[in-house]
Amino acid sequence: MISTLNTIMQIRGASGANRLLYYFGRLPLVGKLVNDSVYSRTSVKKTFTVVVLILKIIWGFLTKFAYLGLIVYLPVVLAAKELTLPEQYDLYLQVLVLLSFGVGTVSNAIILEPKRDKYICVKLMRLPADKYMHAVLTLRALTFFIYFVPAMMVFAHVYSAPLWQGLLLSLLLSLWRITGEALHLWIFDSREIVLVKKNGLVWSAIGVGYLLAFVPLYTGNALMDMDGVMFNLPLSVALVVLGALSALYIARYPGYRNAVDAVTKIDDPLLDMGRMMKEANRKQVETQEKDFTSNQLRPGQFADKTGYAYLNAIFFSRHRRFLIQPIQRRLLIIGALFAAGLLILLTAPDTFSKLVQYIMSTLPMLVIVMSFTSIGERVCKAMFFNCDLSLLRYGFYRERSAVLSNFRVRLLRISGLNLIPAAAICVVVNVLILLSGENWGMTDTLIFSGAILGLSLFFSVHHLFMYYIFQPYSTELNVKNPFFSIMNSIVLGVGIICMQFQSTPAHFAVTVLLASAAYVLIALFLVYRYSAKTFRVK
Repeated sequence: MISTLNTIMQIRGASGANRLLYYFGRLPLVGKLVNDSVYSRTSVKKTFTVVVLILKIIWGFLTKFAYLGLIVYLPVVLAAKELTLPEQYDLYLQVLVLLSFGVGTVSNAIILEPKRDKYICVKLMRLPADKYMHAVLTLRALTFFIYFVPAMMVFAHVYSAPLWQGLLLSLLLSLWRITGEALHLWIFDSREIVLVKKNGLVWSAIGVGYLLAFVPLYTGNALMDMDGVMFNLPLSVALVVLGALSALYIARYPGYRNAVDAVTKIDDPLLDMGRMMKEANRKQVETQEKDFTSNQLRPGQFADKTGYAYLNAIFFSRHRRFLIQPIQRRLLIIGALFAAGLLILLTAPDTFSKLVQYIMSTLPMLVIVMSFTSIGERVCKAMFFNCDLSLLRYGFYRERSAVLSNFRVRLLRISGLNLIPAAAICVVVNVLILLSGENWGMTDTLIFSGAILGLSLFFSVHHLFMYYIFQPYSTELNVKNPFFSIMNSIVLGVGIICMQFQSTPAHFAVTVLLASAAYVLIALFLVYRYSAKTFRVK
């Protein structure tokens, strides 16, 4: 198994090093140091392989901290901050158990997970399926436990719980995941069902699990005494025994080749999966004949426009479905929430008052809300597939004047569309606050509305800036640029961090407007300076 594991790590390391070299070469200035000859230099490849390994280890620890901090701990703090630490700890354990022990076990299965690594090692490199799975599962179980231990112990300390509880939770969760792997394998062996491919069942389990985990946060009462349940000796011993028996079943299972074949058929990056993903991505943005009305196809309707303004006018006219429908859905959701707020006002005034006070105390949460309200990312994908993918093959379309002209027209249109749901949010929130009788004057209204509209402009610029600087889409509309994902994650992370700040509406609005203005100016400068070089087909 050590030899097999070493081979797997070498394959993963070489693949990761190649990707890191490729994207390092795409960076401004320093990217010039990387040329095609670098890929054949063994010493450089080994250095980057080590770098990739270190980054993976760091990423492993960071993801566990992020999961426990953002998905488990943060909702408890926001919804139940008035409760005592023991009560919060019970809620924290409840969310952790339902998501990690429940939802995670149903939705994740390493043995039956469609993965390119599995295809390369077993199908291309001809590693024995049983040896591959034994090595991968052993590595996964060990790293899963090791990565979770520091995060579990830190959050146990936050709640003034004994550190051994964090260690025990990590061990029990690791053993339970092994039990889950055995269960998935047993179902496949007895019924020939790959459970993780049953989308209806998986998403039902996810929905039920998340509801049971998060709804009780707003009542302040855990479903049971989680502290007493999770840390009693009989349960711990039972989970250890169950995990050991499951590990024995996995070690002696004889049909790994069938299990690997069942999932690599849809995971083949050269055949079915490539076509499946390509078609799935295209269906999101491709136009249909029913999208075009006779009025939209009428000649001469944009006779007053010329150049790239004319091109974009035609594009936005013929792709109204990607623009109008998302806005309509957002307005429908905002309207439904407004109606629900009015209903609560009429039926439960005390609850309505608490709801409004909660909204006023968590205004920074609107940073996250506005990020999901923006339609910029979907519009950029539609622009790439239905317009830019073809035209970028011509040199004139990649010239600075053409790129900047298109950017300017598109920014104005996307910003105008994003302002519609932003204005609706301003109206709904302000009306609800005024109806509650809270002290909310004209100055507060203007400050709050300015912050929302500023955030709308921020995300309009952000998505278009990311598109022109990183151009992340391949011809199959897959996101191929890791810097694009990293930047989006950073922006989302900043929004989540903002939720922790307690400030007055005035301070919140000023901070948002100043930060948005700085980001917009930097983004516009970078687009002006580099977009002619970065905006291309990959």
